[in-house]
Amino acid sequence: MRLGFNNVIDAFHVIGPGDIPRRFFHDVRQGEGGIRITDEFTALMEGQQAANLPREVESRWRLVETAWELGVSRSLLAIDYDPTTEALFAVVRSLRRKPVTSSRGALNGYQRGKCFYCGSAMTVSADGEAVDVDHFFPHVLKQHGFGPVVDGIWNLVLACATCNRGSGGKFDQLPALHFLERLHARNEFLIRSHHPLRETLMQQTGTTESERRGYLNDLYNRAWAVLIHRWEPADIHGP
Repeated sequence: MRLGFNNVIDAFHVIGPGDIPRRFFHDVRQGEGGIRITDEFTALMEGQQAANLPREVESRWRLVETAWELGVSRSLLAIDYDPTTEALFAVVRSLRRKPVTSSRGALNGYQRGKCFYCGSAMTVSADGEAVDVDHFFPHVLKQHGFGPVVDGIWNLVLACATCNRGSGGKFDQLPALHFLERLHARNEFLIRSHHPLRETLMQQTGTTESERRGYLNDLYNRAWAVLIHRWEPADIHGP
């Protein structure tokens, strides 16, 4: 608590080995006793993504609070996904499920408020109507011996209703191969940025980048052999 603001300010722009080039504020505590907000921050708060930020921040904070409540390090927090409620939960010492937060808020950051597949803008509203939680590797694979790995957080992405279940939507199909690299990049981003789901993702897919890439590639080949057909959206809205 004593060092919290110091650590937040010092680490805010750090992702992976160093600082990102885009600055949302300048640290002027030494000369002016505070921080100076930049135009990048103003642009962020005026953009479509601003509506998603409060829910994303709240979801991350709940993950950290859950670790404190369970008496474990944040790096040891294991989180699971309930496909019925589309929420994340932890298992407490009595083996009872403890609801933590909505999966939408926790997963939105990397996607920048856009559909994982077509790139159309989405707002993570309280009722979640405009955003679907999609299994990249379809849930139907459980019927083919893939087991509970399909419900892993690493396999969950946010998609618009059109891509997930609209006319010509994904449904139980396997996404085209180039989306696999996007899934890998999303997971690596969350791991490198020390997102509260970092350890859960590593537990589910591998401790090193090469292990995680191999895990996804192997699963994709197995899934393709079962499902045969591959899907991609008819319309793409940006990268």
